[in-house]
Amino acid sequence: MKYFTKLFCIAALCLLGLTSANAKTEQAHATFTNVTNTNTTWNAETRTFTWSTTYYNQLRNIGLPSGDITKYKKLVVDCQMVTGTQFRVLFYKGGSNLTLYAHDGVNEFILKDELEAIAPNDYNEYLLACDEICLSGDNATAPGEAIINDVYLETYNDEGEKVYATFDQVSNTNTTWDAATNTFTWSTTYYNQLRNIGLPKGDISMYKKLVVDCQMVTGTQFRVLFYKGGSNLTLYAHEGVNEFILKDELEAIAPNDYNEYLLACDEICLSGDNVTAPGEAIINSVYLETYPENESVDIPGIVEEEQPEKPAGYLDFTDEFPELNPRLGVKLGNGEVVLGARSKDVVADLTGYNSLTIVATPGLKLVLYMNHEVDAQQNAGDYAEADTGKYVFLDVQTGEDGLCTVDLTQYEKAQLNCLCLPWDNSNKGTVWYLLLKKGVTDGIEAVSQQNDADVVFDLQGRRVAQPSKGLYIVNGKKTIVR
Repeated sequence: MKYFTKLFCIAALCLLGLTSANAKTEQAHATFTNVTNTNTTWNAETRTFTWSTTYYNQLRNIGLPSGDITKYKKLVVDCQMVTGTQFRVLFYKGGSNLTLYAHDGVNEFILKDELEAIAPNDYNEYLLACDEICLSGDNATAPGEAIINDVYLETYNDEGEKVYATFDQVSNTNTTWDAATNTFTWSTTYYNQLRNIGLPKGDISMYKKLVVDCQMVTGTQFRVLFYKGGSNLTLYAHEGVNEFILKDELEAIAPNDYNEYLLACDEICLSGDNVTAPGEAIINSVYLETYPENESVDIPGIVEEEQPEKPAGYLDFTDEFPELNPRLGVKLGNGEVVLGARSKDVVADLTGYNSLTIVATPGLKLVLYMNHEVDAQQNAGDYAEADTGKYVFLDVQTGEDGLCTVDLTQYEKAQLNCLCLPWDNSNKGTVWYLLLKKGVTDGIEAVSQQNDADVVFDLQGRRVAQPSKGLYIVNGKKTIVR
């Protein structure tokens, strides 16, 4: 659990060296006009408050707000004790009151804390429906006298510290940035990003919101990407001032792991719209704003996945095909390539193996690119129609045990050059091991031809009249047709 205070936020901003704006507060001062009293007096010229008894001595209607006073963080009483050591400050609600004690000097009462300590079960009533705040003599000693320099209520900060994007030394992919006109443009509908815009990274859970003030010149929106480990969560900015409450917005997109993007954010960047291009927007300002002083944020910690034991009796893919440089044991985001260079020139020839077993997060969806004659791409839809038949695009998913096995014997030629995660915000996890087996798969018979009476189905359950070479279900048994 993480609780962030204004002091922590200010320290973090100083370390970042980024532009910030100070938070604002408002003060409501007691006026001391038309006051009433019981066993007390008020001298407006000398600002002197006196009381004569040790019971029921009050200076009322001093001009402080009443009703709902929850927007006020503290009450400040600046006074000099002339005789006696203290006097009372009463918070009334429905004829009853809660009592605080003012002493010589500047007294700062944090209302919620002070009143809750006195009346933990009903202090809220005094904040939500306060009839009056008044001064009262000390119930222990009398007479007494105090000079009241000032009495006021002060609001909570109405805004937090702001950290502005600097747009210094930005990098881009299919985008441009014109610093003179603050113009951001993008030329394609895919992978168009304006990066390194100077916003904080790492733990950004201290920030309540991201504000993007922009004017759309062409198009209707652009994206704001929150990166973590190569994956990202996407928000959409439209014409005008966009205020994104980070915890709420990111949790709605990724309820199971939004905390990772707040606790370990790699970068926040702008990106063109993936639907329409080209596009153009004038960026008036982009900034993160911390939680105000009266608010805190509760973000769950990151729970690391425990590495499972490697199953016995397999060949390790990384030993068999080191040239593909598989990235295993790394927590993966959407669409991030796990294995391979996505190149038709660097492949693992799996024709000598009968199965590929993936050990990963339970329920993890994966994509295998097999039999490639073209370079692997992250989306099957990106291939040209002319490439049809030059690759096998397999969707697989691990079970509750975290295992998924692909039968390689069904492919006349089995070459693997890429394994990746689909683009699915809820689909993230770790691929721990890639394992291989050689030999003949149990229960598979090799035959040279089929009899007319045989009933033949392919692996999708479709009946086949004249099977070609490959793996089929013949009379209920797996059979290789040569």
